[in-house]
Amino acid sequence: MNKIVKSAITTAAGKILKLKTSQKIAIGAAAAVTAAATGVVIAKSVQAKKQDRSVKSLVIEDATRVLPVSVKKEPSFEESMKKSSQPFVLPQAVRKRIGLRELDDFEDTFVLEPKNKTTDDVIFYLHGSNYWYNPSRYHYAFMRRLANKLGAKLILPVYPKAPAHTAVEIQQMLIDRYLYIVRGKGIPAENVVFIGDAAGGGLALSILQKLRYLALPMPKQAFLISPWLDITNSNPEMEEIQPIDPILNIEKLAFKGEKYAGDLDLTHPAVSPIYGDLVGLPKLTVFAGTREIFCADVKKLGEIAEEKGLDIEVHIYKNQMHFFVGLPIPEGEEAIGIIASELYGAEEDEELMDLTDLDETELAEVISGEDEGEAEASDISSIDEINSVSEEALNDLAEAQEEE
Repeated sequence: MNKIVKSAITTAAGKILKLKTSQKIAIGAAAAVTAAATGVVIAKSVQAKKQDRSVKSLVIEDATRVLPVSVKKEPSFEESMKKSSQPFVLPQAVRKRIGLRELDDFEDTFVLEPKNKTTDDVIFYLHGSNYWYNPSRYHYAFMRRLANKLGAKLILPVYPKAPAHTAVEIQQMLIDRYLYIVRGKGIPAENVVFIGDAAGGGLALSILQKLRYLALPMPKQAFLISPWLDITNSNPEMEEIQPIDPILNIEKLAFKGEKYAGDLDLTHPAVSPIYGDLVGLPKLTVFAGTREIFCADVKKLGEIAEEKGLDIEVHIYKNQMHFFVGLPIPEGEEAIGIIASELYGAEEDEELMDLTDLDETELAEVISGEDEGEAEASDISSIDEINSVSEEALNDLAEAQEEE
């Protein structure tokens, strides 16, 4: 066994055992929870190889399965109704840390500038979280990484939420903001790129269909990340995937989708865009993992596209969970590389998000769909040391074990 790697692992393991549960959650996102024992790390590397995935993606999935009940607990319907009735206020910690600022006089729409602007394209980002919740700090961190990677300005409309608000009102707000960008700010529609995750991916597709119906200018292209395409959750393949999906739940989401729909039929394209007319839309590029229930309808979308000859490109990632594109893992970086390549012909690279960008609640927030407020990021001093145990080194250990 490589003594240097073993030493790094055992040193990190000693620190992990002394951390609070919430800190272990964060470090779990950095592939460190499994470093509590050298043998476990090696086993994870072997398991990841067999599943044809990165070690980090496997460890993050495992971490989601052992989150404390208090982290996974959702607010009651009454609490959700009360919270969704209140106007959105951008947390000061997010404003300071991420760099978001209001778009002109709007209090619900924000601008994020990239470190180095290299294009006139503008990302119109539609965030997920079941149509019920505001962006989590994990979403904000992903948006910053996305804007910097693409060198593009990002505009984030934080739309009103269900259950206090329903689809018609929510989508009208988003269309209004999009048209303000195109007409009020003079940004050509062909320079606007829709990117939406989860519920935001469903919103993006529904809005594209409505823009076409109203003969309004279309954006350049759309990227849907783990999109929720059918709020009925009636695809039978979802039941087959459910046992291996560590995040999403068919029944809970169906209830939330019903409240989001309001008076609309649940199969109306405005809430379940997979039932709508997909002809005449800009190019769609869709990402999903085989360990998320939404993958069933993403596959269905791909079949529809192939049958009708539509410009829809579907990327299915083996053994990846919901919103894997937003995680600090090789598969997520590859997906972002595909987005960059499609837009600009950019070369993919192997750069991963700096793990010090994660704080102790961000993984929990992206799993629960909750934004925990304005707490500042905690100082987890051992992340740098743990992160120094590279995936390549772990794979070398696994190969050595297999040889023995």
